[in-house]
Amino acid sequence: MIGFLTALLLAGLIFLVSLQRPQWGLLIVATLVPFHGLLLIAPVTASWWKEAAVLAVVAGALFAPRERDRVAVLPWLRPALVLVAVGSASAFLVLGEQAAFPIKIAFFYIIPAVVIYCHPFTRADKDLLVTLLLSTGAITAAYGLWQQIIGGWALADLGYEWNEAIRHAGPLLRSFGTFNQPFPFAFFLMLVLVVGFAAAMAQPRRFRSKLYWWLSPFLLAAMLSSVVRAAMVGLVVALIVLGIVLYRRLLALLAVLAAVVAMLLPLALLLDPGGAVSTLFSATSLEDRGGHWSERLPEMLVQPFGTGLGTTGSAAERLHNWGSPVAAAYQPDNQYLKIGLELGIPGVVLYAVVVIIAAVVLIRLIGVHTDALEQAITAAALAMTLAACVAGFFSTYLEIFPLDFYFWFLLAVGASVPASAKAQVVFWQKSPEILKTNESEKVDDH
Repeated sequence: MIGFLTALLLAGLIFLVSLQRPQWGLLIVATLVPFHGLLLIAPVTASWWKEAAVLAVVAGALFAPRERDRVAVLPWLRPALVLVAVGSASAFLVLGEQAAFPIKIAFFYIIPAVVIYCHPFTRADKDLLVTLLLSTGAITAAYGLWQQIIGGWALADLGYEWNEAIRHAGPLLRSFGTFNQPFPFAFFLMLVLVVGFAAAMAQPRRFRSKLYWWLSPFLLAAMLSSVVRAAMVGLVVALIVLGIVLYRRLLALLAVLAAVVAMLLPLALLLDPGGAVSTLFSATSLEDRGGHWSERLPEMLVQPFGTGLGTTGSAAERLHNWGSPVAAAYQPDNQYLKIGLELGIPGVVLYAVVVIIAAVVLIRLIGVHTDALEQAITAAALAMTLAACVAGFFSTYLEIFPLDFYFWFLLAVGASVPASAKAQVVFWQKSPEILKTNESEKVDDH
């Protein structure tokens, strides 16, 4: 009962805040979701608080005043809503009255993007978001490194379960921070590192930027302690994207670091055979996944329209545990294979269209921005989108909370611009006259 009342109270407070500015309500949600995993040992609220919080933002947004000088350029919302309709229809056809849960898992967190479409983020909102992400990242990273110090048995005494939250990779305990598993912990720290890096490069003299450079090794160590290799690959991809679109010097630095790692890695493996380093760079899990991917991939050709939303992954596992006639869950560990198995080739094509349109818009917006911080946030949103796409080859990225929330949220935040920029995105050409006009039309959103 206490958890129920706490969730309602939190939703009520977020609703009141969202009546003034829905952006603030979403910032509160974005700050709180990394701590959802703490409910495993401290159930101070109901597990559905996060859905209630998002719906509270929606309710407040219906009555909140709109800012006419800002827009969110989200043309990808239309194909995304088509994907929602196709997925929902397939879920109802296959699962009937049990379709609500997989629909929620797959599509619920597109809602914040719709809210931002109606109430775009300002420069001040984006600036506050960077500060909040860096703060929550530091807290959860500290908790994750502390887990390495106390060990698995002490974590079990706190109430965490073995083989759920507490996991090992060879001799290494996999940190999970304030999350319920290592995977969201690692991907969230990847996000904090990328957004923080972009903001620090945009405002190098600011105290927050200097603080980021001191915290970044700490954040990186915590991410590595999770032993989630997809997050390591995603971080490299995101930094390469930032280097291509904004910070060319970063590419040279990454090349030097790659050369250093290539030279030192063989020596590290010789000095620590079968230990932490070999575990960190082991390809065993990828080989295992590759085996079952090759077995399942032909099913997309046998059933080109899929088996229905919610028939694989965590949604199917939950339904199976609830006594659903759905077969024992198959975990694809691949976002694209999951979409293909459930929604067939049309689902994969729709998802690709959504991501491609979103990426193209963000690339164009980077060239339109005249404010360094806003440009950096848009570039970070692009980098995180492409990093998530790469990570999706090794995980069901959009089925891992709160990564699904941040994926759609950042796409909309990065596409929030001054109203005057919208036409430039649609019709923009790299002509000197337009570029000169862009430089002369500076917008101050403070």
